[in-house]
Amino acid sequence: MRLSSSLFKIPIINNILFYDTIGSTNDKAKELARRNSVHGSLVVAKSQTAGKGRLGRSFYSTSDDGLYFSLLLRPNVEPSHLSGITLVAALALSEAIDEYCKVKTTIKWPNDIYLNGKKILGILTEAGPDYVVLGIGINVNTPTFNSNIANTASSLFLETGLIYDKAELLNIILCKLNSLYESFVSHKDLSFMQAEYNSSLAGLNKEVYIIPQNVTLNIANPSDIDLSNLDPYICLGIDITGNLKCQDSFGIIHYVNSGEVSLRTK
Repeated sequence: MRLSSSLFKIPIINNILFYDTIGSTNDKAKELARRNSVHGSLVVAKSQTAGKGRLGRSFYSTSDDGLYFSLLLRPNVEPSHLSGITLVAALALSEAIDEYCKVKTTIKWPNDIYLNGKKILGILTEAGPDYVVLGIGINVNTPTFNSNIANTASSLFLETGLIYDKAELLNIILCKLNSLYESFVSHKDLSFMQAEYNSSLAGLNKEVYIIPQNVTLNIANPSDIDLSNLDPYICLGIDITGNLKCQDSFGIIHYVNSGEVSLRTK
């Protein structure tokens, strides 16, 4: 994989570090943040030995099959609005992959991207006192997965049968992200993209289960979580802050800002 010099034409990108192998691109980006690196510092790696996923999970990072990168941002928004950046990234990734690969992805709130019912990428957002690190791992040309996740994870290659140019895909993603990020900073909320996000939301107007964060933290594979003691909700989409609106069986609306959504049936 060779990065394109055109990345520097994208306003959100100001500095690029590229590694053959690294522990975690997010850890490197956070190190850069602590050393006062500029907004728009991009860390890209061919492979990660300690890739991280949301809620403390590991991220499967095979050698040179996937696309792994983290972006250091210093957004001029209120701390209470920072969580919206995760949803901005999710929509940017979904739209970029749809455009480049000629597919239709869905977003599982808040930030997982699915294709044909299987997860193809994850997003990990980590915030510091004056920065946000946006970490992204995409299963691009991955040919196989470990048996413990093969039923739930997939790649663009496995779903389409095509090999993709990762450098070209990265360029398209960052262009989309730049546009949506600038709108987010300008609007200070997600009103400008609420309809688009909801139109791609997996489970919209369907029955879902909300798994509390204290439960998800203790289970590595979400498909192993027991739903028998959870009540179903109807998913109504996100509000302008990024909270998930859900309606219970009594018609009461709840706003969910943490935890995990399950689309499984009992």
